[in-house]
Amino acid sequence: MLKLGSIATLGAVLGGGALLGRATPALAQAAGKGELAPGEPLNILIVNYDGGTLLDFAGPSEIFHRLPNTNVRYASLKGGSVTLEFGVVYGKTERLADIEKTDLILVPGGSDLTAPMQPEYQAQIRRLAQSAKYVTSVCNGSLVLAATGVLKGKRSACHWAFVNKLSEYGAIPVPDRFVEDDNGRFMSGGGVTAGIDFALRVAGKLRGQQAAEFTQLAIEYDPAPPFHSGHPRDARPEVIAMVDKELPGASRGLARIPGVR
Repeated sequence: MLKLGSIATLGAVLGGGALLGRATPALAQAAGKGELAPGEPLNILIVNYDGGTLLDFAGPSEIFHRLPNTNVRYASLKGGSVTLEFGVVYGKTERLADIEKTDLILVPGGSDLTAPMQPEYQAQIRRLAQSAKYVTSVCNGSLVLAATGVLKGKRSACHWAFVNKLSEYGAIPVPDRFVEDDNGRFMSGGGVTAGIDFALRVAGKLRGQQAAEFTQLAIEYDPAPPFHSGHPRDARPEVIAMVDKELPGASRGLARIPGVR
């Protein structure tokens, strides 16, 4: 795994100076220092549960693991494996109760939020979020956080199809791809793929622009979608209608999802 710390390593991976071009001098510059000191450790906890969406946390995980002095852990209510959306089995996770605290907690979303909305899950997420320096989510994972009460009065992103349900839990819905509140203690990403943008924003804020840009280059995050249909503001009306048929209320940000009232 390529982590920040060796520009020479990056050059070797990319095939030397021909591909890097003018990138090496740019990476060598002190561009945008992060909130954390270079030697200060960062402990990240990603919450997993049955019914979760893989890409919601796989994208951020890919970025977080490459940051210097950063430790990423994965935990679920009972530990072990969880069965994600589409039957994908993911593990081995730790038990949430065995984790005393974390610097940053990330709650990803899912197609079925029944599990993380249960009292036992909510209690563990609330406990860890209350003591964390940074409380974060991707997609409708913000609904899980909001249900614990920690987002009351806070601005938050969510998948566009569910964003307005945040207000039912006292949070303030914001239909943006990345949202922060309370000077960045609360950070959230929009739907699914927004998790990568979210994680790069988090990386830049905590570890600095250079670390974030290094990671973006290392994973070749250079999106060029073949269609401009990733959000209702760009999608054709007939495509929006198809999603509304599958998820009634989606175009109003009020689609229903298992586990959410």
